[in-house]
Amino acid sequence: MIVNTKSEKLAVIRKGKRKDPMQDSRSLMQFASESSRTAIRKNLEAGVSVVYERDGYLVEESPDHQVKQLKKLKESPPFNLREYLCQG
Repeated sequence: MIVNTKSEKLAVIRKGKRKDPMQDSRSLMQFASESSRTAIRKNLEAGVSVVYERDGYLVEESPDHQVKQLKKLKESPPFNLREYLCQG
């Protein structure tokens, strides 16, 4: 809950699915995941290597699906979309 100190009103944040998918953090996470996978697939089909994170490493995948570890990434807390979008 968010407290508005001026008028002492409480705003309740819904946990259920919202009508507009662009306002629902679960839908946004799903869109982002699907978009990333589609972009990777299309680039590989076009003969272009892709670079992404896997298991704490930056990896490069070639069009013939060979995966090469480029470097170990620094550990950081996972990104929380809901927390980012709900900053006060």
